[in-house]
Amino acid sequence: QGAGSGFILDTEGHIVTNNHVVEGAGFVSVVFYNNVEAQAEIVGTDDDSDLAVLRVAALPDDVYPLPLADSDLVQVGDWAIAIGNPFALGSSMTLGIISAVGRVIPSGVAGFSIPQAIQTDAAINPGNSGGPLLNLAGQVIGVNAQIRTGGANGNTGVGFAIPANVVRRVIPVLIANGS
Repeated sequence: QGAGSGFILDTEGHIVTNNHVVEGAGFVSVVFYNNVEAQAEIVGTDDDSDLAVLRVAALPDDVYPLPLADSDLVQVGDWAIAIGNPFALGSSMTLGIISAVGRVIPSGVAGFSIPQAIQTDAAINPGNSGGPLLNLAGQVIGVNAQIRTGGANGNTGVGFAIPANVVRRVIPVLIANGS
């Protein structure tokens, strides 16, 4: 069992999350902010980018897709909002700034790195993986993916997100091909 976060990409029920959130899962359940629960299928996964896409058969009436921003426009000092399920505390929101852009982070299980990652001090903890990192306009600038802890179990102010422009390139291929 595990827990993570995600966000709705489109009205067809596609949900973006991290590959490491769903890796090895035989069953995936999505709980929306209003406690509506739905079974989801894993549509596609990619170890190299640490991205995955799920699909639910129907979205609740009062949930909507989040728009993707142009992550190349993100600058150090911009405000950032992380939304997710840290320590299984659903619908949590934290606020911080963009600490750095253009970081290179390991993809996790693959031997590849993710370029142009966004670093933020918005609190990202276990369970935030796969959730959106937003700008103040409510656009997704990245997918929360990793933290540096220095050996601690939670946030130390150094979190990383996969940029929205990587999502824009990878997710359509996962939807079309599954990998």
